[in-house]
Amino acid sequence: MKSRVIILSALLSLFIGGNAWGWGRDVHATITYIAERHLTPEAKANIEACIDGRSIVYYASWMDNFREESKQWRHSAYYYVETGKPAGTAYPELSTTIKKLGNYKALSEKELKERIYHLAHALGDFHCPGHTYSQNEDRSWKLNSHYDVVFVDGKVMSYHKIWDTNLMRYLHPSFGYMDFAHSLDCNISQEYIDRVTAGGLYEWLCDTYQCSKYIYDVMKKMPKGTPKEELSRMTLDQVQEFNTLADEQILKAGLRMAKVINEAFGK
Repeated sequence: MKSRVIILSALLSLFIGGNAWGWGRDVHATITYIAERHLTPEAKANIEACIDGRSIVYYASWMDNFREESKQWRHSAYYYVETGKPAGTAYPELSTTIKKLGNYKALSEKELKERIYHLAHALGDFHCPGHTYSQNEDRSWKLNSHYDVVFVDGKVMSYHKIWDTNLMRYLHPSFGYMDFAHSLDCNISQEYIDRVTAGGLYEWLCDTYQCSKYIYDVMKKMPKGTPKEELSRMTLDQVQEFNTLADEQILKAGLRMAKVINEAFGK
C-alpha cells in the first residue's frame, strides 16, 4: 500500500510540477483545486466519471505535457481583444470547448476527455496577465511580454517568464497548490463569487484585459540581448503589487471554472 501511495504521488508531481506556458503548473493546479472546492456534488461526480475517476487537478497541465502530440491543441495560448471582440485562435477554441461540454454526453470518449483537459488548463491561461492582450493598441505580445527585464532577485529574464512562474515562486517558495488555494479561497462572500462569475467567457476576457493591461506600461521595452545595466529592474514594491493582481486572477479563474463545470456537469 505504501509503495502504491509513493507511485501515485510521483505521478501527480509529474503533472503539476515544473514549468509551463501560462502560469506555472503549480498555479494551474491551484486554479483547478479552487474550482473543485466550489463544484456541486453532482458536477464533481459527473466530471470525474468522465476522466477515469480522477480529480480535475490531475489534468491541470495536460496541455503543456501533450499539446505537441495533437494538432487539435497546438493553437496559441494567447488571448486577444480587438475592436470590441475576441481575436486570435485561443479564444474560439476555448469557447467551443465550453459549448461542447454543455452537451458532453454527445461527445466521443476521447473528445470528452480532451475537452475537459483543455478547459482545466486553458481557462487558467486565459486569466494570466501575460496572456491577455489588446491588438487595438500599438504593441504586440512579442514586444511586451517577451522583452528582458531584471527581476527583483537580480536575474535577467523575459517579462513573460516572470508572469508564468517566477513571480509566484519568489513570493511563495514553500507553498504547495493546496496551501495556495486555501490562502486565496478563504472568507470570500457569495456576493463576491456572484460578481466575479457574472457573464460569460467574453466578459471574463475583457475583465482580465482591463485588470492586467497596466503591466505593459511599467517596464521599458528593451529587446533580448540588451546589456543588463540598461534593462528595467523590478522593485520589491512592484513585485508586491503584481502579486495582488496575480492572486486576484488565480481566484477568479478557479471560481469561473467552477461555474462552467457546474453548468455543464451539474445536471
